[in-house]
Amino acid sequence: MAERADEPVVVPRARGSRALAVLAALLAVALACAGTAWWREHGQARDRERVALAHRLALHAAELRGDDPAKARDLGLAAVGLHTDDRTRAGLTDTLLLGRREDLWLRDFGGARHAELSGDGRVGLVAGDGKAEVWRLGSGRAVVLDGPEGAMAALALSHDGRTALTAVDDGATTVWDLTDPAHPARRATLRGVAGKGSLDDVQAVAVSRDGRVAAVADFAGNLLVWDLTVRDHPVRRSVTAVHDSRTEDLDLSGDGRTAVTTSEDGPVTIWNLADPAHPVKAAELTPAIYTGTAAALSGDGRVLVVARRDPGADWRSQAEVWTLGDPARPALTAVIGMPPADMLDVALTPDGGTALLAGSNGNGSLWDLSVPSRPVRLAGLRGYPSEVRGVALSDGARSALLAAPESTTFSLWDLHDLRQVATGPERDLCAHGSQTLSRTDWDRYTDGADPSDYGGSAGGGDVSLCSLR
Repeated sequence: MAERADEPVVVPRARGSRALAVLAALLAVALACAGTAWWREHGQARDRERVALAHRLALHAAELRGDDPAKARDLGLAAVGLHTDDRTRAGLTDTLLLGRREDLWLRDFGGARHAELSGDGRVGLVAGDGKAEVWRLGSGRAVVLDGPEGAMAALALSHDGRTALTAVDDGATTVWDLTDPAHPARRATLRGVAGKGSLDDVQAVAVSRDGRVAAVADFAGNLLVWDLTVRDHPVRRSVTAVHDSRTEDLDLSGDGRTAVTTSEDGPVTIWNLADPAHPVKAAELTPAIYTGTAAALSGDGRVLVVARRDPGADWRSQAEVWTLGDPARPALTAVIGMPPADMLDVALTPDGGTALLAGSNGNGSLWDLSVPSRPVRLAGLRGYPSEVRGVALSDGARSALLAAPESTTFSLWDLHDLRQVATGPERDLCAHGSQTLSRTDWDRYTDGADPSDYGGSAGGGDVSLCSLR
């Protein structure tokens, strides 16, 4: 039958509709992806702005730390609230610890080069070029030790604070009884190798935990081991040539059976003093360290920290952490990089868990060595404009001493909760009430940032620092 000319033609639409639907879906997905990417990039940009602002506040806090510690604390807390990382946390920790520093005036106004501290932190021994001073740190009282004349070369103090050694540069080392630190008693003098003249000059001294073994290192590179069981009648047990040139530093394990020596241009050496009459070289640190400036040995003789200058292009200082499970096979477990300044002294807690490094930049640096292979910076002890030459730590790093030759004071630091402060310096501040910063100061140091963008109040009043997030 013929098709009628005026009958409408029906065109199939299903395929075209599906195509449009697919295109619409693809467009929606594309728009959604673009929106997601935009929001992600926007969020990342805001995060970068937040981190930059936090670091800028931390820098302002560091600049104000010496002149306005309260404002430095507030800016440091704001930095941690905005963004918590190693930089902001360390900055606030250093500021908080500065408030726990006590400066004690030396009787000898020539400054202090040496510092020692008893295990309980109650007795301090400090000296510059003149007389040594015994401090009862709880009372702030001091007694000058009236020993031989001459420039003070080295100090040592037993763990119980009862036995002290003071050495002048003519080779004489004096043994002191500090059982009553208010009334020190001079017990004996340890003489150098007879007939050596200036080569007898003492470079370093050390004493065992119980005060029964003393070690003296002289300019000629000799190690003298003494038996102080009867302090009034010390007995020299041996003289051993340990280096070809002067010894830079010396330390003993708590039991006096292990010694470590560093030399001006020789290797760092471990000595077995089990038979004090016949010291035996146990090992030299390898690769050989010919630039060791200071060393500290833990009480059990199992952890050693050596400060050294790395003989590279810029002679940067560093500290090496060694374990001496077998003193004949010392193992290098970690290297601590330091600022471009000479490290002049090292202290180590008896358990080897905390180290204090100090040097020509005028600061001390505290490190957690509870895992020797993974040192963690705890805090910086700041405040001297010139070099720090003497440092000491008590048991558990509850207190520290820093001594600087260009200062008429030495500093005592309260570190009793050091690890808690270092891991969360903002906790105590915010646990004892609200901490605020005036809106004027907030605008000044943040260049007018809106505090409400970071969890602060939107008004013009003070900014609550503990609500920043």
